[in-house]
Amino acid sequence: MKENSIQAKPDSKTAFWYLYLASVVMLAFSGFGQMPLYKRYYIADIPGMAWSADFYTTHLVHYIFSALLIGLASYAVFHHVLTRKKSVALTTSGYVRSVIVAGLLFSGLLLVTYNFSGVSLPMWAAATLLFTHVGFAMALIVAGLVALIGRKPWLKAI
Repeated sequence: MKENSIQAKPDSKTAFWYLYLASVVMLAFSGFGQMPLYKRYYIADIPGMAWSADFYTTHLVHYIFSALLIGLASYAVFHHVLTRKKSVALTTSGYVRSVIVAGLLFSGLLLVTYNFSGVSLPMWAAATLLFTHVGFAMALIVAGLVALIGRKPWLKAI
C-alpha cells in the first residue's frame, strides 16, 4: 500500500493544523467580540478576559488572526498546486470547507475595504455584506464540527 504523502500517519497533527485551528478559534472569538456580547454576558469579568469587552482590541485581534488565516490559505493553495497536485486531491469535505474559507476571506476583505475612509455603501449593501460574512463564519464552524465528528480529512491520496 502506498504511504500517504500528506502525513506520516492519519491522526498526526502538523504545525499548520494547529495554526489553522488557533486562527479559526480566535477569529470566531474576536468576531463575536465585535458585538457587545462579552460585557453583557460577563465574560469580560473573568480574570484576564477584560480585553474582550474592548471593541478596538477585539478588532485588532481579528485583523491579526485574519492575516494569519490569509497566509495559511495562500500557503496551502500554492503548496498544493506547486508540489502535491499529482499525489493528493481534495475530499468533498475539503472542497466544501475550502469554498467556505474562500467566501469568508473574500467577504472579510470587502468589509476591510468598506472600513476605509471615503468608501461608502448603501445601508442594505453593508448589511448584506456583514450578514454574508457572519453566515460564512457560522458555516465554517458547522462544517468544521461535522468534519471533526465524522473524521473527514481535507485531502486524500490519489
